[in-house]
Amino acid sequence: MGLFQYSGVLCFCLLLVFKTCIADSQHIGKIYPGFEASHSDWVDKNGLFLRSNSSVFACGFYTGLDAQLFLLVVIHISSAKVVWTANRAKLVKGSEKFVFGKNGNVYLQLGDGVAWSSNTTGQKVSSMELQDSGNLVLLGEDGTVVWQSYSHPTDTLLPGQEFSEGMRLKSFPNSNNMSVFLEIKSGDLVLYAGYQTPQTYWSLANDSRKTNSSVGGKVHSAYLESNAWNFYDQNKKLLWQFVFTENNNPNATWAAILGSDGAITFSDLHKGNQVVSEAIKIPQNSCGNPEHCGLYYVCYFENWCQCPSSLQSFNCKPPISSTCDGSNDSAELLFVGENLYYFALGFVKPLSKFNVEDCKEACLHNCSCSALFFQNSTQNCYLFDQIGTFQRSQQGSAGYISYVKIVSGTSDGSGNKGKKTLLIVFMVIASIIVIAVLLYLGLWYRRKKNSMNFSQENLEEDTFLDSCFKWNDDGSSSGILGDSSGILMSAVRLSGPR
Repeated sequence: MGLFQYSGVLCFCLLLVFKTCIADSQHIGKIYPGFEASHSDWVDKNGLFLRSNSSVFACGFYTGLDAQLFLLVVIHISSAKVVWTANRAKLVKGSEKFVFGKNGNVYLQLGDGVAWSSNTTGQKVSSMELQDSGNLVLLGEDGTVVWQSYSHPTDTLLPGQEFSEGMRLKSFPNSNNMSVFLEIKSGDLVLYAGYQTPQTYWSLANDSRKTNSSVGGKVHSAYLESNAWNFYDQNKKLLWQFVFTENNNPNATWAAILGSDGAITFSDLHKGNQVVSEAIKIPQNSCGNPEHCGLYYVCYFENWCQCPSSLQSFNCKPPISSTCDGSNDSAELLFVGENLYYFALGFVKPLSKFNVEDCKEACLHNCSCSALFFQNSTQNCYLFDQIGTFQRSQQGSAGYISYVKIVSGTSDGSGNKGKKTLLIVFMVIASIIVIAVLLYLGLWYRRKKNSMNFSQENLEEDTFLDSCFKWNDDGSSSGILGDSSGILMSAVRLSGPR
C-alpha cells in the first residue's frame, strides 16, 4: 500500500516538473491547434510564449499602462519595440487566455466574451507561425496563408509589408483621446486626424520630397524597401519613391511608425536598444501635426507654442458652443487672431466669395461650426466643427483671421474678470504712490515750517539785543536792559567782535 502511495506522489511530482519545464520553454517558430496561454502562465518569460526561428521577434502578452491589464503583441526582441497589437481597445487580465482553437479560430478571452479574434472559424488551419520578418501567420493544411498580421497592421509597417488600399494605420490616442490615421484614398496616401469630421493634414501628392519615376497613375500600394518608401500602382509599377535615410545598410530592419503625436517616423530596429528615429519624418514640420501644441494654441518656429491673448482668460480652453445637441444656449464669436493658418485648410473646399461678416453669420447659423477662418485676399471662408493647433502663417503669406464660437456672455464675464483684477491691482498701486507722495509732502512742509520758525526766532533775538545795547567800534556795548528794571549795564565786553 505504501509503495503505491509513494509511486502516486512520485508521478504527481514528475507531472509538475514536466509541466513546469514546458511552461519555461518558449515555443520556437510555430504553435498548433489546442494551444492555450495566459500572462500568468508565462510571467517568467515576460508573457512571451512564441519566438520566431531566429529569435528576432516574439509573440505574447505585453503589460499595459495598468500593470494588471495586458495586450497580445508581436515585439521586436532586441529593440523592445511593439510592431503589432491585437487588442488595443480591450485589454485583458493576467488569467485570461489566448486560445488557438481546433476549429481554426484564434482568439483572446475577455471575461465571457472575446477581446480579439482572427475570425477563421471553420477554416483548415494547421499551425500559427511567427516569421523572422515579424509577420504572424495562420497556415492552412496546404501551407497557404489563411490569415496574417501583415494584412491587419496597427501603427507600424515593416520591411516588405504591403500597405494597400483598404488598409489603414491607427496611432495610439493622444492625451485628448484623439488618434490619427494613415490610408490610401483616391490614389493618394493621406494622414488625417480622427475628429468627428476627419481632417487631413498631409498627403503624398503635396510632399515635394518624393521623387517621380515618370510613370503616371494612382497609388494602390506601398512597401518599405531598403532606405526608401516605394509607392506602386495597381499593376505594381513604381510611381513614387520617398527616401527617408542615406543609410542603405542591407542588414537594417526599417520600421515606419505612426505616433500619437501625428508624425510618421522611421527607425532601424536592428540597432537594438540604441535605436533612434531618423531626422526625416512625415510631416517634417511639427507645427503641421494636428495637436502638436494642444487645442487652440498657436504653433510657430516648429516647436514654440503660445495661447492667443484673446483665449488666455480661458486658459486656452474656451467654452465652445454647440447647438446641434438641442441646447438652448445662445452663441457668439470670439476673435482669435490674424495672420493664422490651420493644417486642414489645404485639404477642404471653402465657401467662396464671402466677406468676413457673411462668414461669421454662416458659422453662427451652422450648429456644428466651432471655428472659422477667413482670408481677405481670396474671400474664402472655412468652417470647422473641431479645432486642433493653430499655426502662425508663413512669412510673406497673408494668412487668415479666425474666430471660435463660444457660449454667449462668457467672453464678457471672463474678460471683465481679468480686467477687474488688473483694475484692482492698478488702483492699489496708485493709492500707495499717492499716499507716499502725500507723506513726503507733509514731511517736507513740516521741516520747512520748522526751519522758518527757527529763523524767525533768531531774527527776533537779534532785534531785541540791538534794541538793548549800543555797540561800540571796539566790540563793546553799553545800554539799559529792561528799562523798567532800573539796572544799569555798562562797559560790557563781548567775547568776540560785533
